[in-house]
Amino acid sequence: MEANSYQSQPVSQPPLYDLIILGASGFTGKYVVKEALKFLNVPSSPLKSLALAGRNPTKLAQTLKWASHPDHPPPIPILTADTTDHASLHHLCSQSKLILNCVGPFRLLGEPVVAACAETGCDYLDICGEPEFMERMEVKYHEKAMETGSLVVSACGFDSVPAELGWMFNSKHWVGPAAPNQIEAYLNLESEKRIVGNFGTYESAVLGVANVEQLVELRRSRPKRARPAIPGPFPTKGPIIDHQKEIGLWAVKLPSADSVVVRRTLTTLTENPRGLPGLNESPEQIEKRNAFWSSVKPAHFGVKLGSKTLLGVFRFIAVGMFIGLLGRNAIGRWLLLKFPSCFSLGWFRKKGPSEDEVRSASFKMWFVGRGFSDMNVSQDKKKPDMEITTRVVGPEIGYLTTPIILVQCALILLSHRYNLPKGGVFPPGIVFGPTDLQEQLEQNGISFDLISKKSILA
Repeated sequence: MEANSYQSQPVSQPPLYDLIILGASGFTGKYVVKEALKFLNVPSSPLKSLALAGRNPTKLAQTLKWASHPDHPPPIPILTADTTDHASLHHLCSQSKLILNCVGPFRLLGEPVVAACAETGCDYLDICGEPEFMERMEVKYHEKAMETGSLVVSACGFDSVPAELGWMFNSKHWVGPAAPNQIEAYLNLESEKRIVGNFGTYESAVLGVANVEQLVELRRSRPKRARPAIPGPFPTKGPIIDHQKEIGLWAVKLPSADSVVVRRTLTTLTENPRGLPGLNESPEQIEKRNAFWSSVKPAHFGVKLGSKTLLGVFRFIAVGMFIGLLGRNAIGRWLLLKFPSCFSLGWFRKKGPSEDEVRSASFKMWFVGRGFSDMNVSQDKKKPDMEITTRVVGPEIGYLTTPIILVQCALILLSHRYNLPKGGVFPPGIVFGPTDLQEQLEQNGISFDLISKKSILA
């Protein structure tokens, strides 16, 4: 193991590493390291060289020791880098093919990393779930990233990738002439012990409320983009609390980034009906990409947070009200972030979950699609007459599922870079949809299942 400062090597050299994990000593970062080590120097894996980066070499060394246990830590370089130091970030990016950014909140700390990747041509993946950050990065760095060949993809974790792949998986079961009108995702978190969330997720939600006006202003400043053609009328709002008897859940709308991410993918797909061309695709890959996107049908998409009890839903609503009301002013935000366990009713705490709590947790994400058995006559129908339910299931969301997804996205990028877009800032669905990501996730503990397909009263 070695510690390098950013001045130690010339900037002009070719990349030394396949990927660098930035922020590796953080709560999520250390689990990303643990997941990445499973694929380091494995014969079938493209990951042959890896480095860890952050501000504190001592903490990074401790992380590597923890992630390697019970084995001895492998001789992985530890690099010093600071998100406030442009020179160190620029040099970091010049040393690697790919940066995995685990440093959040991204609203506060993410932009310098994206900027450095866009400038150097280094590829970039992160686990961000903050709409304002993702959309602002697209506005500011998309053209530069296209020019330099930097592929910048945010939201490569839970729950945006399960939401995107889950929507695509459901929509592909609508075989022509059938077509969906609406696909709603119902997220249910389960645990044999206590469910404890990632504090970074909580902090991002609080800051998101504080900066909601900036997001509105950003969207108003952008030119209108194409909207997908979805058969049938716009869905009604429905009740505030939704009871889905067949999947056994009470649910309430979740103002998450997932709907935003799916809409961005749908918009890009509307503008590019065959998807995004790869850097150097073979004719077979072009045919595969075209076939994949022709099987995916657009639909109105939303996410709801579900509970097996009505009391659980009222807890969701209470936490949402705390964040929504107190997050609008500085004193309220201080209270929310100082006492997260109190205001989240025990769901979030600064020290995060224990390893036992992580191992005992899991998620189920149900996708209920409603649409028309014949899209050609959908305009004459007031209500959908067909329903398809699918499900995505996996382990604990923040420390197990998110690292699995991020690392699998990285491995696909390293293995099949020539099949992916040259560069630009995109959501994960439009980039990884036509790849083998779903199959890779299924091989690593995340399942996709068709639950039911039936007619409903029109």
